[in-house]
Amino acid sequence: MEKQHKTITIYHLLVTTIIISLAIASFALCIMCELNKSKKKELRVDGELCSLPQSRAFGYGIAALMCSSVAQITGTMLFIVCRCSSDFKSLKTSFASILLLLSWASFIIMMILTGTATSMNRRQEVGEGWVDGECYLVKNGVYVGSGTLVLIATSSTLLSCYLMISKSRAMHAQAK
Repeated sequence: MEKQHKTITIYHLLVTTIIISLAIASFALCIMCELNKSKKKELRVDGELCSLPQSRAFGYGIAALMCSSVAQITGTMLFIVCRCSSDFKSLKTSFASILLLLSWASFIIMMILTGTATSMNRRQEVGEGWVDGECYLVKNGVYVGSGTLVLIATSSTLLSCYLMISKSRAMHAQAK
């Protein structure tokens, strides 16, 4: 029984390390997007038509979206595994579920912000632009805000998992 508990603890530690690494990578990629996004000086205007070249922020943004998606899904799976091994009627379980809901809300807002801003950093051809033939630039701070939301989402997920794990450990200690 003790060996199984150590194996589960190592599994939780490994998964948590992966989630944290992916969240930090996503945050760093968001910062790189902010530094490499299309700038006003790159905007070319031909009469009423405009064009923008593709910036590096496009690739970094896609990578940030992928890292944060994998971290969020992995964290949710860890939460589900921990919840299946604990009591469903606990106050800690309800609070952990609310934290997970906050995590998903932050994640969805981050995905919308990063996805939209990333698509604006794709090549905008003359007369096509991003929407309605007009060129758009990402406002300062959008990617930093997205990176912050990644950290909020990951922290909420991991805290909800921690609450579930501590509840599970308390139940195992009482059983002994």
